[in-house]
Amino acid sequence: MAYKPQDFPIFTHIDKSAIDKMVLKINKLLQNISSVLDVNPPDINISHEVLLCFWIVKLHPFNHHGINSNVLNTKIALCLFTNAIYYFSEKTKRDRRISEQFINDLYYSLMYRDISKESLMVLAESFVDT
Repeated sequence: MAYKPQDFPIFTHIDKSAIDKMVLKINKLLQNISSVLDVNPPDINISHEVLLCFWIVKLHPFNHHGINSNVLNTKIALCLFTNAIYYFSEKTKRDRRISEQFINDLYYSLMYRDISKESLMVLAESFVDT
């Protein structure tokens, strides 16, 4: 465990080519976002500095003129989380098992509770058999 400042990673801005690659991956993982939100994806603006599920919930990089920012970003983070699990499961030929109750509970937690990055990682790992 890291206790000293030098043990922690140094975060810097991500270069444009790395961001472009991430955006392509996110677009692939969020293919169903238009049906979930009932909006046209090009109408959603994004802050490219914030591209991970945890940071989407915390910093709300997406905005749309017709949808509450908290609802929009929570649903996008939830879609990204669940779609990443399904993507990983298919890629590794492992079972996936996400109940509708879990989806509802996670949505509520992302919306109203303070979930850590580590908790999200543990949740994701728990849904993919090792």
